[in-house]
Formats: sequence, structure tokens, C-alpha cells
Amino acid sequence: MKILLRSVSVVMWAIAAFLVYAVIHAVASPGGARIGVAIGYVAGAIVLTAVGVWLWRVRGGSPETPAPVA
Repeated sequence: MKILLRSVSVVMWAIAAFLVYAVIHAVASPGGARIGVAIGYVAGAIVLTAVGVWLWRVRGGSPETPAPVA
């Protein structure tokens, strides 16, 4: 399960990187970028990055060794 969660988080990071690339490319284009779409893409990239980090840190399945009792 841990491998699945990490692979999904890597895919999310790749999509987030593509969204940032799309915004940069649209800003640099002669026609310019639509501000609403650019803000939406950046917000989507932030959300995807945050969820990807959360999935990376979550333990999948049952732990192999129990947590020590404090």
C-alpha cells in the first residue's frame, strides 16, 4: 500500500509541475494568459502538491512493528 500511495503522490506532483509550466508558457505567449485560468491552475498545483505531500507521509496498511508505548 505504501508503494501505491507514493506512486500516486509522484503523479500528483507531475501534474502540478505541468500546471505551473502551462501558466508560465501562457504568460510568455504573445496572446497572454487569462488571469482566472492562471489563478485556477496555480491553486490546483498548490492543492495537488499538498495532497501529494500528505500521501507521501501517510503510512499505508498496518505497520510492521507496533509503535512504542510512552
